[in-house]
Amino acid sequence: MISANERLLTERNNLRKDRKYLFFGKPIKNETKIDLLNWNCGFPGPLNDLYKNSYFQILLSFPKNYPLSPPKAFFKNFVYHPNVYTNGQVCLDILTPEKWKPTMNILQILLSIQHLLISPNIHSPANGTSCSVYMKNKFKYEEEVRNNIKKYHSKIVFE
Repeated sequence: MISANERLLTERNNLRKDRKYLFFGKPIKNETKIDLLNWNCGFPGPLNDLYKNSYFQILLSFPKNYPLSPPKAFFKNFVYHPNVYTNGQVCLDILTPEKWKPTMNILQILLSIQHLLISPNIHSPANGTSCSVYMKNKFKYEEEVRNNIKKYHSKIVFE
């Protein structure tokens, strides 16, 4: 059985080789070491008018038994979305123990989160306020999303 650190090193190398445009993921470094269980990641917003020119940063936190258990994903800045808790944690079915598959990788996770932005799961909301607005008033929801992007997600950052 491959250890979490070995798997994450392999994923880091794969991300470097097969770089998808404006996607990144790398372990957090401090003065003395690299923390393979916590990664800074980023990706562009979906290619539609609502998320045009946006960029999102994510912290992926991996358990010690990764890839047998899923990581947790947190937006680094506030995101106005039905499937994002107020603490930034992403509510996504593939990141639950029931739906997680050990064959999933970091790029798949980031692509899934990117897709979630334009396809909220209103049947499992993490943020009741934004979900209610999304269902009752699309215009107001989109206005809130645009304001959020302008404030927090309009700059591309590679940490």
